[in-house]
Amino acid sequence: MSAAATGAATSTATGASSVSVARVVRAEWTKFRTLPSNLITVAITFVTIVGLAGVLLAASDDGGTALAPVDLLAGVSWAQFLPAVLGIVAICSEWAAGTSRVTFLAVPTRWPVLAGKVAVVGVVTFVAGAAAAAGALAMGAAAGVDVGADPALAIRLVSGTGLYLGTIAVFALGVGAIVRNLVGSILTAVGFLWIAPFAAVMIPVPEVHELAGYLPTSAGALLLTPDNPAVELTPWGGYAVLLAWAAAALAGALLTLRVRDV
Repeated sequence: MSAAATGAATSTATGASSVSVARVVRAEWTKFRTLPSNLITVAITFVTIVGLAGVLLAASDDGGTALAPVDLLAGVSWAQFLPAVLGIVAICSEWAAGTSRVTFLAVPTRWPVLAGKVAVVGVVTFVAGAAAAAGALAMGAAAGVDVGADPALAIRLVSGTGLYLGTIAVFALGVGAIVRNLVGSILTAVGFLWIAPFAAVMIPVPEVHELAGYLPTSAGALLLTPDNPAVELTPWGGYAVLLAWAAAALAGALLTLRVRDV
């Protein structure tokens, strides 16, 4: 090997080894915050949850005193699609814009890119979800809803909303990395997260209904409900199921990134 070739190889190896996960996370954060649609999606998620809580309070004839704390988070079921789209766009935009080659040339080991996107999207959606839940409960408390009757439940509702939305976003990001097409990824995520639970309920077979409880949104949404002994999964058990779905999606994403061209 010539001296020039040796120098080039050494330079490439040194450049690759100097790319740390922290640097990749900073790069992914820069990508995220400089795309206006991402910030708009986060804002709409927040407004949807808090806004629907305000609508419920305004529509209540008794000033909201008959509402339970969990009722104030009805907007989560409407807003949960937005973090999923956020996660899909975060990864699929690399292929749609043609920047995937540049990204993975800069980070040849590839997995730090996925880790950086998971960190940024997961943390942002967690913060937005938790803040929205806290805002909804604060509005309810001001209107007379007995939010403080069960402090443990209130804490779980706030943290659970953030965890639920954040994990949904991470799951969708994994799906996007596997499918690699924006529209196809959104349709796949919609199928898993929303159509499958509704379809399962329509099938008059008890075993199917039982299995439907282990679908991502069915299980994860238990975090936003009071403890119910009649339900097989506990709230945190349901979140563990959702987390397992997200982990499976990320495992598939890692495998896809390793074996497929960029």
